[in-house]
Amino acid sequence: MPLKSGAEPAIHPEVSARRRKTYAFTDPLGSSDPAGTRRRIRHALALIYGAAAPSLCLAVLTDGGPLSQRLATGTTMAVAAAFALVMLAWRRAPDLVLLAGFPLAALTVSSIAVLDPPLALTPMFYVWPLMIAAYFLQRREIVVTYAMVCASFGAVSVWALDDGPRLMQWATVAIVGGVLVLFVGALSSRLDDLVGRLRTLSREDPLTGALNRRALIERLETELSRAGRTGGSCAVAVLDIDHFKDINDRYGHATGDEALRRVVRAISGRLRRDDALGRLGGEEFAVVLAGADATDAEAYGEELRVRVARAAAAGGTPFTVSVGVAANHRPAEATADGLLAAADAALYRAKRAGRDSVRAA
Repeated sequence: MPLKSGAEPAIHPEVSARRRKTYAFTDPLGSSDPAGTRRRIRHALALIYGAAAPSLCLAVLTDGGPLSQRLATGTTMAVAAAFALVMLAWRRAPDLVLLAGFPLAALTVSSIAVLDPPLALTPMFYVWPLMIAAYFLQRREIVVTYAMVCASFGAVSVWALDDGPRLMQWATVAIVGGVLVLFVGALSSRLDDLVGRLRTLSREDPLTGALNRRALIERLETELSRAGRTGGSCAVAVLDIDHFKDINDRYGHATGDEALRRVVRAISGRLRRDDALGRLGGEEFAVVLAGADATDAEAYGEELRVRVARAAAAGGTPFTVSVGVAANHRPAEATADGLLAAADAALYRAKRAGRDSVRAA
């Protein structure tokens, strides 16, 4: 497979499936586990409707009102209980069903206000759907849920209250609900930013911005697994700055750090979409070459050697790199550790051969 700059690899069916349009539920503490996010949403909705059912059941048993009202209460109770069970059991519930559960929860609370008074206690029950919506949903769907709370409680106030401070009760629900939504939404957004920064720090080398060793090995394992499934190839290039200690001793550690960053910038300009660059430690870097065979990798390593040397000369502190490359053509190189070990052995052969050169495993 030719290793051309800017080449767009074919999209694997698994990747295509992941790219299908789905609703982006927000869950800062579980953003790396979409299935877990959906499970938590289902359980939260199940608790809301599950909590409504006993209240309505109590109303059926204790309310001495007309038969029509008791039938309406019993029907609402059955629907709430059924929805709670559906949320618990339906592990692959569509996005539309999950999204509809939030405004319907607001309607359920309003129904309880009518069927199981006193109405004065109702506002506290709107907290649950509003709080969960503000955490899990995007802005538009949060507004829909909030609007449903305001509209349904407004209708209930007009219908169920013959007199009294209708406007004051409605305004209280609207104001408290709005403040709650804004507060939880702001916390969720800040938490999402914090989790994102922590995730970045856990995967990136703070000095150069390249992937750290753990993240690079994970990426290499992913590409090797894909190559194993498709019968394709995968290669890795390991490079090391020649005489790096001399750079630090002669020019200072700040210049040494800039040399490391210059290497990353030079390599980053030659990465394809599915390639990955990481810092293994010290002055040693590795590039995962998705879909490349041994010949491609060796040519790529030679190009990197030249690019880095040019970038170093342009920066005023000339230095060179030695490169070792390996591809997954032997069983021992079919794992991330095995492939890196083979490329590392090739790198040390390049070092022993006089440095500023490329060797293949």
